[in-house]
Amino acid sequence: MAAELPRAGSVRVRVPGYRGKSLIPVLSWLVTYRLARPGAEVSWYLERQQGPRSFGALLAGLGWQDVERTRDGALARISARPPPLPEAALPEDALPQDALPQDALAEAELPEARQFSAVIGGHELTFLADYGVFSPDRIDDGSRLLAEVMLRRPPAGVIADIGVGYGPLAIAAVRGGVAERAVATDVDCIALWLAERNAAACGVRMDVHCTPDPLQAESTPLTVCNVPTHINAAQSAELMRGLAQRARGGRELLIVVHASLEARYARHLATAGLKAVRHPGPSHVVLEATGRP
Repeated sequence: MAAELPRAGSVRVRVPGYRGKSLIPVLSWLVTYRLARPGAEVSWYLERQQGPRSFGALLAGLGWQDVERTRDGALARISARPPPLPEAALPEDALPQDALPQDALAEAELPEARQFSAVIGGHELTFLADYGVFSPDRIDDGSRLLAEVMLRRPPAGVIADIGVGYGPLAIAAVRGGVAERAVATDVDCIALWLAERNAAACGVRMDVHCTPDPLQAESTPLTVCNVPTHINAAQSAELMRGLAQRARGGRELLIVVHASLEARYARHLATAGLKAVRHPGPSHVVLEATGRP
């Protein structure tokens, strides 16, 4: 289907601030091989604190041509022409204006994500983790503590991982025998794409949903969540209400938070009528709650 998408003579890209420059390789690929016609005018918009000069240098290093920096209101604007297509991508006659040929797409694979290996529950697992996802080079301390507590649970059949990231908790649960399959949610489609690839590589069945609502995933005997702390108070309260709802009817909920924030999230659970059992670690605390049947 990608070969049938119309390609534009002018493309504008608003670079997300929270990922820094980690998305440049994949955005460059997306614009060059999916969005822009050959010779198209491409404008990249970013905040000044994102480093327009170094951003332009990175584009030039990826083969972008005629890179120029200007101002556009409060934003920095970098205009450039996409890298020349490889000769293998060009037919003998003129290149169509609306699409690349299928053989060109085969020659233009997405840049491979970085990866690392970690031992969780006695299993050495390898994860693709790149493009600005959380903790891209190691299992973060909170997730590791949550995995330790989770892997002590009896088999649950199906586990839900809310805010799955690139998938270490859900994958560890299935590989460790806590669940036969996993369902997962996240608001980050890039993280979900990586989670699906990681699950497939590890032989784990995982269904993913791009949503901020924990209730969009099917009801499961066990739900886990490494609670994000960068969201605002209203979003945090809504997330905790959804997590508490998942624990209704005798189902189990395990969340991990930084020790300094434990009281805040324990109050959320108490407000929902759930009493939390603590599993403290060096820097984080896992809160375990089970709703009454």
